[in-house]
Amino acid sequence: MNKHAVLELQRVEQEKVVMTSESALPVTLANDVFVSPNFVISLCHKGTCRANFDMLPIEFEQHDIAVMLPDHIIGHGECSEDDSTTMIVIDRTFFDQLTNRESFSGYLKYKSQPNYHLTDEQYSQITTILATLRLVVEIPHPKRTESLANLLDILFYALTDFRGDELTNKENKVEVRNTYLFNSFYELLINNYKSQHEIGWYAEKLCLTPKYFSGVIRQITGKSAAQWINEMLILHAKRLLYTRHDMNVQQIAFELGFKGNANFCRFFKDQTGLRPSEYRKSK
Repeated sequence: MNKHAVLELQRVEQEKVVMTSESALPVTLANDVFVSPNFVISLCHKGTCRANFDMLPIEFEQHDIAVMLPDHIIGHGECSEDDSTTMIVIDRTFFDQLTNRESFSGYLKYKSQPNYHLTDEQYSQITTILATLRLVVEIPHPKRTESLANLLDILFYALTDFRGDELTNKENKVEVRNTYLFNSFYELLINNYKSQHEIGWYAEKLCLTPKYFSGVIRQITGKSAAQWINEMLILHAKRLLYTRHDMNVQQIAFELGFKGNANFCRFFKDQTGLRPSEYRKSK
């Protein structure tokens, strides 16, 4: 079975943009979670997918489009048998260059709410743009990278226009503030999970007491801040055990900021019921 596009990291790095038509979720990790370091745009033509995005449930249905920023968590999902999705995977470095363009100026709005529904007319226009993009992706050309950037420029202008103010938060001010707090926490967690494992550090960065901070995170997500930190560490531990066979368990422990191999192994077993070596063997 071919590897899913979001997992073909070397290919994406080489080609800058990879475009495929396949399931919205990697079959190889359908019962697990993964993090894509790259930028992903998915358009659902038919069928449905239900998954977790940053450990919270989302639904992806016919004529939905999803814009997923790098380093966010996808997992615990399943797709219907008739699921048909066009997926564009954009190399992280190339994406960083694209964010300097005006069309990408609002990309952060997708951080917490990645998907929305297209009308029939919008869907038709997006599929036309994607058809042109596919030609450029698949045909070697000396100005391929420049052409891809220009087409992605057009695509993102359209997506921004179609999304409009649909996702403007209409909840009360407390809920808006709490959502902002969670997004800020999650951004800190993505960037610091290796070195910072304690709630107090994140609370201090957000100028809150640990008790208040933990209470708000649980109120918004149903999980404590400690659970989020632990799940992030387990996610990346599983990823490294699954993909980095050049690293032994002790090296992975140090990579994730644990002071010793024994601490990491105890933590991993407490969270998963398996020792790291057992998990690696099972995969």
